[in-house]
Amino acid sequence: MITSKIAANQAFAQISRLHKSEHATEHPSGSDDVVKTTKGEAVDGIKADISIFSTNPLQHFNTEFNAVVKSIRMADKAMGQIETNVEQMESEVEMFIKQYPPFPPGSEDRIKYLSRFALLRRQIDQLTVPPDAGARSIIGPSVSGQTKTFEIEIGGRKIGNPIRRQPVHTGYEGLDLPEISAESNDEEVARFHQALGKARGVVQQRRAALADDATRMIRSAEKKA
Repeated sequence: MITSKIAANQAFAQISRLHKSEHATEHPSGSDDVVKTTKGEAVDGIKADISIFSTNPLQHFNTEFNAVVKSIRMADKAMGQIETNVEQMESEVEMFIKQYPPFPPGSEDRIKYLSRFALLRRQIDQLTVPPDAGARSIIGPSVSGQTKTFEIEIGGRKIGNPIRRQPVHTGYEGLDLPEISAESNDEEVARFHQALGKARGVVQQRRAALADDATRMIRSAEKKA
């Protein structure tokens, strides 16, 4: 968990530094951080969906780069939430398994716990379909004809380092978490607990891999900017 968060933080810190240096000419020292686009829209540095850029494409990144950064940030944020979700679920399922005497089948407490586990599992899938199409392409279920990577273009030029898909939904391609319901028996709960341990490792690994891709993308973009 710590390793994946550090990798992600380092990658996005580099993005922030890159944007600050690229916009230095538009932001003289001591000036207001809020700038305006050519259409007069106020934007706020790296947080904006729209970047301000020079008419010289060799000097500044354009709106397409900001869109890619936004997609990666949203994908990473969702992965972080999923990682927390999996860890929480793993801990709660472990306590359920260790409960003694065990919750009898059909008991109110058993149904309550199992229903909660099912809800947390559904929330993972909900997190993998963010409103941003680029983020969905990275972490969500694959669609017909989708490849395992997608090329990044800035100003109509491919930058040479694609972003790999890192699916973290509950299905086989993602975290491979079995179904769980209020009617699940003890064996099914035990298999679910075992799958959660593997899922935690998968989401951490894929989050770190996304951070690596983001870093490579930045380096390529720096050379082509």
